[in-house]
Amino acid sequence: MDYIKRYTTREGVRMAVAVTTATVEEARHRHDLWPVATAALGRTMTGALLMAGDFKNEENVSIRLKGDGPLGIVHVDAFSDATVRGYVDHPHVDIPLKRAGKLDVGGAVGHNGEVQVTRFTKLRQDYTSQSPLQSGEVAEDLAYYLYISEQIPATISLGVLVGTDNTVSVAGGFLVQALPDATDEALAKVEANINALGPITTYLSEHPDGEGLVEHVLDGLTVQEVYNAPVRFQCTCSRERFEQVLMTLSDTDKRDLLEDETTELVCHYCNNAYHFSRDELASLFDMK
Repeated sequence: MDYIKRYTTREGVRMAVAVTTATVEEARHRHDLWPVATAALGRTMTGALLMAGDFKNEENVSIRLKGDGPLGIVHVDAFSDATVRGYVDHPHVDIPLKRAGKLDVGGAVGHNGEVQVTRFTKLRQDYTSQSPLQSGEVAEDLAYYLYISEQIPATISLGVLVGTDNTVSVAGGFLVQALPDATDEALAKVEANINALGPITTYLSEHPDGEGLVEHVLDGLTVQEVYNAPVRFQCTCSRERFEQVLMTLSDTDKRDLLEDETTELVCHYCNNAYHFSRDELASLFDMK
């Protein structure tokens, strides 16, 4: 089962870990993603879940990567109930692999552009800020965003391994942040632990449930788990929401829709299709 867990330490370091294999596979299936699109969207989905750290105040986070690569915009929403949704503009992108057969996510996203993050909570006004893309590889871009826009030193590791059949073998990542009271000794320990870890996809290939990851990264610190929730792909769209959108159309657009026997509306975020017959729309528009 996919999950997200959060930890604090006495030494002023906090960590979040997410295993998102089934969630990213659900996104791949829904959007018919090709491998590099799967990796880009999967990394961003995992990153958004990790960054929604204010779970006590039910924080939602939206991430929008707008680069100059062929994928176009990568957009993800992560919600306080540990559900996530997202899409890429162009899911059928195929570009040459990097060295050692690695997917070129940076080339697909683009090296020039911006990261835009919006945070929503019930206790404060929505907050949106941006930072420049650094590599398009997602993890480095989100870490730079946290440092520049929110003044939070952080290490983020994100990975999606796509199998030869194009399905998701493993996906997940972690976020480590230094709190204001973090000690230099603790930060040095964590840095050394992370350097010894190796690629997150390699670790998850050997430990698909993420077992031992926290113990490895926070080795030498006093750790307490403070949050644990299952993760899943879920959209907020519904037939009723599409009806509300249809009602905002002009009378001319409504009449145009009534020319067709059936109208199909598709959600960008989850690719669910909603069908409305002419009679249903006529009743909805009160244009019988």
